[in-house]
Amino acid sequence: MRYEFWVGSYGIKEEETIARFSLDTETGQMVKAYSYRGAENPSWIGLNKARTVLYSVEELSPRGRIRAFGIGEQGLSPRARLSTGGADPCHICLDEGEQHLLTANYTSGSLAAFGLDGEGIPVRETDFIQHSGSGRNPARQEGSHVHFSCVRGEQAFVADLGTDLVHIYVLDRKTGRLEDTGKPLRLPAGAGPRHLAFHPGIPGLIYVACELDSSVALFREKEGEYVLEGMVSALPESFHGENTAAAIRIHGDRLFVSNRGHDSIAVFSMQEDGGLCLCQTVPTGGKVPRDFAIMGEYVAIANQGSDEITALRMNPETGKLEPTDIRTPMHRPTCICPA
Repeated sequence: MRYEFWVGSYGIKEEETIARFSLDTETGQMVKAYSYRGAENPSWIGLNKARTVLYSVEELSPRGRIRAFGIGEQGLSPRARLSTGGADPCHICLDEGEQHLLTANYTSGSLAAFGLDGEGIPVRETDFIQHSGSGRNPARQEGSHVHFSCVRGEQAFVADLGTDLVHIYVLDRKTGRLEDTGKPLRLPAGAGPRHLAFHPGIPGLIYVACELDSSVALFREKEGEYVLEGMVSALPESFHGENTAAAIRIHGDRLFVSNRGHDSIAVFSMQEDGGLCLCQTVPTGGKVPRDFAIMGEYVAIANQGSDEITALRMNPETGKLEPTDIRTPMHRPTCICPA
């Protein structure tokens, strides 16, 4: 079996900051198939469903950008570059109909929405929302820090690490405008919500990866509002060092979170009611695992701190993650997107 995936990273535009890799599970080889120079700090990338357009941020301050590239046989071709109106954009997402794109401006704490044309290329800004507020952690929550957005139906969920809130907006599919519902998910003070995932089988169940306290929060919808039901640590009880949680993914009946500091992937089993039980923390084989992607039995991991991509394998009999010797160099990788 051969898996291909794109990787975004930190770096200047003269460097190879976007690359496509191939993982051959028969030979255990992970090799770079293509690389692109010309994008600056594309720390988050994404693809449309047809795999014809690659989107990326350019994480810059005081004004960041979004980029769109056509994907062809010869690689990437630039199609659009627009300002996000804020500092250090770190995440992008498409709505389910692929008519709109949202980007999170981390440092300035804002959210920008863009309309897409028939080919999936962003052509205009349709809305801009500036968050405000602060949190308990003076070093990390001195102001709003919008880290993530995800569109589910007509609702856009927007995680603000700086204020310990996940805002819920209604996205107008015709205009691209966003209206605040006034019913956010409220995290405990200092939790620092970063990314979130939806339970694949239970409607109204949301898991939030909290960066600052290295936990996963479980929210359940009740009478139109989301209620916090519990928090589960992504770290073993024996660990007492510094750590920040990063990416969250769901695969089958397992939920995965990356730990930066402990440098591991935490594996939770999801119970019938959606509850979580930590069953594994597996070393990634690298340092500062910022993002990862699950492809079949393999988990490809962007280890930003050690300049490499490593892979873990799921044991088909036990379902547990196991280390492998598969790895390949990449300068400051930050995002992995299956191709």
